[in-house]
Amino acid sequence: MPAIKFANTVVEVESQVVANVTAFNRNISVSEENITGSEDVVVGQDVLQSEFASIAVEETATIEGVAIEDSGTGLDVGQSELRDAAETGATVTVTHTRSTGYGWSLSGFFTAYAETGSTAGVYRFSGTFRVNSKTEIVPGS
Repeated sequence: MPAIKFANTVVEVESQVVANVTAFNRNISVSEENITGSEDVVVGQDVLQSEFASIAVEETATIEGVAIEDSGTGLDVGQSELRDAAETGATVTVTHTRSTGYGWSLSGFFTAYAETGSTAGVYRFSGTFRVNSKTEIVPGS
């Protein structure tokens, strides 16, 4: 089974392709609650056996890339959509499609956006996205 390559990955914000994406990360974390009771003991011992329950699942996505500008209109349209969504807190759809055609359509809002530059390189952008719902993308469906 061949490895899935990052080449030809497409990230869109509100149907606008974000150009020069260098990294895309989806992170899922689960919050838990300790539900250990006094009766939850190790058999034959006077020691509690901890028990936990999952109580919430949260997901974020991070987009990173090289900032580009159109000489006539300013920033790349997709990067502008990302920045505008972050500045307004708007609910948007981010679509992440791998070169295989599989991916996710993510609905939520940006919690952060940054542009950085230095004498050692080019301007870069990054955005962190809070995922509230998602739909799997399957080629041909």
